[in-house]
Formats: sequence, structure tokens, C-alpha cells
Amino acid sequence: MININPKEDELSNFAYWYLTSGEVDKFYTPIKNGLLFIEGVSGIVLYRNEQFQVELFICQPNLVIPEHTHPDVDSYECFLYGMKFTHSGETVINNEEALLEQDGYPINAYQTIRVKPNDPHGGTASKYGGAFISIQHWLNGVEPNHVSSNWNGDSMGKQHSEQAKLNG
Repeated sequence: MININPKEDELSNFAYWYLTSGEVDKFYTPIKNGLLFIEGVSGIVLYRNEQFQVELFICQPNLVIPEHTHPDVDSYECFLYGMKFTHSGETVINNEEALLEQDGYPINAYQTIRVKPNDPHGGTASKYGGAFISIQHWLNGVEPNHVSSNWNGDSMGKQHSEQAKLNG
């Protein structure tokens, strides 16, 4: 149920390969900028190769990620569990859909949304928390780091502002 056309562009080809090839059977967490802990979000880089990167994010219950953009990152956000997703002010996966299950697993697991540079997007974790994967192509010669460091929009809080050198 992967809704990504691998022929669309470099990111689509990489995302499709990562999700379907079976070649990535281990996590490859880099030493440099491999882990993230800010404002109720834990992140781990699962894979990084040149300008491509995959991050897993786990969010504490009821955590709000305000709508924001990443000017140097083209990505697919891949739903795993418990996350309401918004894109350009529209709800893509709502609170109810975030918790739908079949045989004990989320029905919407691996649903993806494309988030191009400067597309506003955000999310809210369910009362149980939430998790998603961000499959990224870093652009404009910017070295891959956590997407929370390439952020335009309201900060999630003091830790985030310090990590990303944001104002507010």
C-alpha cells in the first residue's frame, strides 16, 4: 500500500527503495547527530547516506507539533501510530483515523504525505502518544541533521529554540 511513485524524482525513488527493497534490514544510526530529545519528542536517525536520511520520531501523549516548514528539506512523512497530521492547514489523518486498528495494528500504518520545502505541516499525538518516520532529501548543500534544526515557524519550546537556534 505504498503510495509513492519511484519515478517521480530522487526523493520518491529513495523513499520507495527504503520502504520496499528489503535491503535495509538494520538501523544505521550515525554517531554525529544520531539522536534527538526535545520538548517531548525522541528521534533517532535510522539511516543516512549523503543527502538522504530517515528519522523515526516518537511523541509523548497529546504533544502538539505546530505547523511549520523545512526550507532545505523535501520529505515524505510516514504515519506509524497515533498521529494526527496536517498539511497546508488541512487534516490529512485525523484523531480517529490515527487510532483505527485491525488485528491489533494501525490500519493507516505506512500512509505517506509528501512535504515539499516550505509546505506548512504539523501534527498532534494521540492520548497514547504517536510515532512517524520522516524520509528526507536535504537540499541546497545543507548537511543532514535533525529536521527540527531546519525549521521555520513557532518553536515547540525552549529546548527546541536552543537546538535549532530559533527565536521564540
